[in-house]
Amino acid sequence: MKHLRLFEYIDAVVRAGSIRRASETLFITPSALDRRIQQVEEELGTQIFERHAKGMRLTAAGEIFLDYVRRHMADLDRVRSEIEGLKGLRKGHVAIVASQALALKFLPEQIRLFRERHPGVSFSIRIADRGEALKSLIAFEADLAVVVFPKMSSEVMQLIMVAQPVVALMSAQHPLAAQPTVRLSECLNYPLVLPDASLGVRELLQPILIRRTNKAQISAETNSFELMRGLLQDQRSIGFQIAIGTPNSLQESTIISRPIDERDVPAAPLICAQLRGRTLSVAAARFADQLTQQLDNTDISM
Repeated sequence: MKHLRLFEYIDAVVRAGSIRRASETLFITPSALDRRIQQVEEELGTQIFERHAKGMRLTAAGEIFLDYVRRHMADLDRVRSEIEGLKGLRKGHVAIVASQALALKFLPEQIRLFRERHPGVSFSIRIADRGEALKSLIAFEADLAVVVFPKMSSEVMQLIMVAQPVVALMSAQHPLAAQPTVRLSECLNYPLVLPDASLGVRELLQPILIRRTNKAQISAETNSFELMRGLLQDQRSIGFQIAIGTPNSLQESTIISRPIDERDVPAAPLICAQLRGRTLSVAAARFADQLTQQLDNTDISM
């Protein structure tokens, strides 16, 4: 298994960007780590890193080798998980990359439910925009992606796609808060706090806003829904989110959501995906099953 340790060294250097920073996480001296990398390069007969004053950068050969390294590391994780699965899934790890909309309620609830049944399984969750999320799958940095309006790739396999309505977010004291639903034209009478172009909700809204530019009062744009909710405290502004990511009314009573009439804004596609051709670990596969079942129950049909 010595070669697997070398794989970990190479992966750590790529992630850290330098021998020194990687050595700190691996508990090995920089000189020893550099020797290990040189040994791999000698065996391959080519350099896999370009060495610069500011750090290490992969060569073209290094990019190819890194893909080989990460595939084998992922396979080893899967084998370890399958062995643990024989023991009743006592251990395991699931790496997830997700859109912000899933961070407030959906993912915390799903992880809590899963760990109640499998307390030995740990999770790593990274919040990223939709483009970066799918890149993480392709780079073997995540087992699963749960993303709003993703830009799909042939390398990614969709496990489920569900439709999520877009809702208006506002202060509980907002003039429109008393209405059960709102029209987009009503929202445009107030300052708008918009998600920026990195977020899928903006892609749905943009064509509509372009047609109504003369009416839109854009007060702020942000890639943070947390910041958006803070800006909505002025009791005048309106923001936009998908339904699954809206604040819990019992926990955050100052900010509420109101459905937008379905004639005004189309639903947003929300997908759960994995890398095509990759066999997930037992823990990741079981969590994927739980996610797809839960998302299927939320589908409004597109």
